[in-house]
Amino acid sequence: MFELHQKPGSSSRDITIKLHPENHNRRAATTIVHYWNITKGYISPDGVHKKVYLINGQFPGPIVEARSGDKLIMVVSNQLEKEEGISIHWHGLHMKGANDMDGVVGVTQKAIPSGEDFTYEFDISGKQAGTFWYHSHSELQRSDGLYGGLVVHYPLIEGTREAEEYGYDEEQLLLVGDWYHYTAEEVQASYLTFRSSGHEPVPDSLLINGRGKFNCSMAIRSRPVDCHDVQQPSLRLEAGRTRLRVVNVGALAGFNISIPGGEMNLIQIDGGNRIDPVPSVNSIGVLYPGERMDIVLSSNSITNLTVSLDSENFVFQNQALTSVQTFPVTSSGTIVESPSKQGELTVITEFDLATARGQIFSPPMEEHANQTVLIYNHLEMLAHFDHIPMGFMNRTNWVPQEEPLIHLPRSEWDEHQFVPQIKGNSEWVDIVVNNRDDKGHPFHLHGYDFYVLTRHAFPRRAGYRTYNPFDPPAVWDEVLYPRPNVVNPPLKDTAQIPRRGYVILRIKTDNIGIWLFHCLVLWHQGTGMAMAFEVI
Repeated sequence: MFELHQKPGSSSRDITIKLHPENHNRRAATTIVHYWNITKGYISPDGVHKKVYLINGQFPGPIVEARSGDKLIMVVSNQLEKEEGISIHWHGLHMKGANDMDGVVGVTQKAIPSGEDFTYEFDISGKQAGTFWYHSHSELQRSDGLYGGLVVHYPLIEGTREAEEYGYDEEQLLLVGDWYHYTAEEVQASYLTFRSSGHEPVPDSLLINGRGKFNCSMAIRSRPVDCHDVQQPSLRLEAGRTRLRVVNVGALAGFNISIPGGEMNLIQIDGGNRIDPVPSVNSIGVLYPGERMDIVLSSNSITNLTVSLDSENFVFQNQALTSVQTFPVTSSGTIVESPSKQGELTVITEFDLATARGQIFSPPMEEHANQTVLIYNHLEMLAHFDHIPMGFMNRTNWVPQEEPLIHLPRSEWDEHQFVPQIKGNSEWVDIVVNNRDDKGHPFHLHGYDFYVLTRHAFPRRAGYRTYNPFDPPAVWDEVLYPRPNVVNPPLKDTAQIPRRGYVILRIKTDNIGIWLFHCLVLWHQGTGMAMAFEVI
């Protein structure tokens, strides 16, 4: 069970989602069963009326809490009225031995047809615990609300006592992301035209835990919306110290979180991956789509929380968007006046998530992997495709096949499937991805965590460059080619590949299956910026 202080269509503006580790970390591993009915309904998350996906009548979907080693049985019933398929992906869970439960239409399953059920059944690894989430992996449904939080707690009986180690009293979940007032299908259509010049559609709003506030007076006449004024949502913190599990559930933009007058300690990234300790700050980012971060803060003197959407992909300005929004923090049911209203000045101290480092690798990691895969990603607008944006991975534009790949021999895969084979013998494999675009791409690898050995953007004055691991530079250079970090690389499952830059991602091939690798900007994924790896 979880506490969610609002229901779809209710007037409550409390966005607090309190978690209950005590219900999971003191017990033995067990089987948890959920029954989900997927429907659609009209709600006004930020004051603007929109038809969204609902799970058991809720948006966002129900919070799933479990512990390491649990078995999850998720019975998903597609109750959508139109002939619309769905699927659910369990973002960040390794799904070891359960490749067919990964939820990727065209790779691991067919979409669940309208009027039918599908049962996802899988074991959570005993080695995995942390902040995860689930979302649709069919079409563009994620942007219309088909997502929810998934938290896996460490069992105390295993000797892990995070509350004591990090010094916090309660846990809360923040599902934060950009939001569009038109349907994802309409938004994508505005992108897939030569008139877009490849510039992504900019969101209209932002939500925390399914609630936000849109300024109706900012609505653009050429894009009318059904809007009514609502109160700015507020967050309630109990006295003491709180662990905030933060997920970027958006379709396009990264964001920063700031708490003026407070102090935040970053403790973990993505699915419970620990980092080298960093100083206390009051602003952390950029957290890109699909990424997660766990922070601990003291509720003393905290009066508001500010979310700032990153404008990297906001080439076409949306005058309706308020990209920086402040959410009041309540204490004992009372909204405290923010420092800005009190006339106080707060010095902002920031931490750049791109600089996070992992724990020191022991025994030392080898400088070279056993196998290396070289990839180039690029968005192109080609004349013979009417100059619409299309995503390519090594010259292959991904389109899901009707029959999922895991059910077909390779000889029956079509030309849209770029799926390198790598050996699943627990050897190290480096995945080198060169981003040839003038914009960044957050990439997620299913089935695995990876060590980020390098994440580097070439300076603009250097022109278009790439990194070729088969012809490495004679001398490592921090400006052009920094030496890969094999000492304390961060461990992640989603990583931003910077504009005109590259990443070196290292995995240990211990999970057999076909695993998708794709951009989490939904509009890029929808144009075919995806591929997979077959671990054999």
